[in-house]
Amino acid sequence: MKTNFSNEGTTQSDEQNLIFARAAALADSGIFKEYLIYEDNGECWFAGGIVRSITVFATHIESNTSAGKTQRQVNSENLCQVLQQELNTWDGEWQACGWSSFEFAYALKSPELLTEEEKAGQEALLFICEPKITVSLGKKPTLIKSKSSELEQQVRLILENAVVRAHVPYKNVEIPDNINYKNAVKKSVANIQNGLLEKVILSRKVPLHFSPDYTATWLQGRSMNTPARSFTMNLAGWKITGFSPEIVLSVNENRKVTTEPLAGTRRLEGNPDTDQKIFDELLRDPKETHEHAISVRLSVDEMTEVCEPESVHVPQFMVQKKRGSVQHLASRVCGTLKTEYNAWHAFESLFPAVTASGIQKLAAFSEIRRHEGSSRGLYAGAILKLDHTGVIDAALVLRSVMSKGDQHWLQAGAGIVLDSTPERELTETSEKLASISPWVVEKTS
Repeated sequence: MKTNFSNEGTTQSDEQNLIFARAAALADSGIFKEYLIYEDNGECWFAGGIVRSITVFATHIESNTSAGKTQRQVNSENLCQVLQQELNTWDGEWQACGWSSFEFAYALKSPELLTEEEKAGQEALLFICEPKITVSLGKKPTLIKSKSSELEQQVRLILENAVVRAHVPYKNVEIPDNINYKNAVKKSVANIQNGLLEKVILSRKVPLHFSPDYTATWLQGRSMNTPARSFTMNLAGWKITGFSPEIVLSVNENRKVTTEPLAGTRRLEGNPDTDQKIFDELLRDPKETHEHAISVRLSVDEMTEVCEPESVHVPQFMVQKKRGSVQHLASRVCGTLKTEYNAWHAFESLFPAVTASGIQKLAAFSEIRRHEGSSRGLYAGAILKLDHTGVIDAALVLRSVMSKGDQHWLQAGAGIVLDSTPERELTETSEKLASISPWVVEKTS
């Protein structure tokens, strides 16, 4: 497949390159077995090591602190409530990071769709930890937070010696045709015609037959992408690098909740005039605009469940967002949390992102489980950054390369609606895969 991409907005200054290089040097230092780099508009936040953690399973929540491990039984009705209670036991002005798998939504809303291992509480669905050290890198002076002066000294030395890396060869990743995917699209369109649901996002995996270098892939892919957030992580059994086109949600210190649905996709050619013509065609495509509008409608409905109704509004509607090899119709929905609710109520309401699941969500969950051969794991889940004040930022896991155990893969999906055609939806998955596939670097040692 020919790869097209836009590098508009991706020209990085020497200062920006050094910020990324410093974050990457911390990840590759060998000091931290587990870490996360979380990037937002050029600002990098590094989290290394683990002080304490919370792991969520379908049946129980496990807390791990210096005092030892404890478990609390949970069910779909109280899962987020118990999670918040466990976080409330953490003392101090902590920052935390973590991830949520897509199947965390099944545990909350459709537990019958969990696999036998997930139902038995043998598969982690969400993980949160307080790191041993955090480093904020960006336009402001570097900020390091740690209770260990020795660790802080090591980190300062790494930062001082970090240099911008030369680009290394990418590994050629072939994006094959997929007859099974096209057949799944046909069946889902039939179910939509029969009124079982309005929309479903069906995804396909592209296995990799080599081990990726996640940090190098992040450095090189970030230079050719314009993500809402980017990240590279090795945490609690998952390795991943991604260039997220949108957030699931953010909740700020003023309890303002924001979600930014992207739905409706076309390729980018790299020529501004051509790309604008393609976007104008996208705006005139009734299938794509309908897909976007119903996604925004559901986001408003979900936001209204947890926010003051009069506060929910749509400050952006169907604007153009360029994300690597593709461009999207994008909107923003905002609201203010009701007094009795916290960020986890918002997460429970909005997760998973409508743009990575479907409408109606419960019917879409069944459709996804029926047609996709395995659990999604982190794909269409979230990478999390949060703190003691209730602030949370959750990046949607798309445009990513990921590993669990000895399996490595890419994954992409497309929104199936009434007017979808198998060929076009397969093409859309290939266009999205092109935001990550050209930049994957093979690990050499």
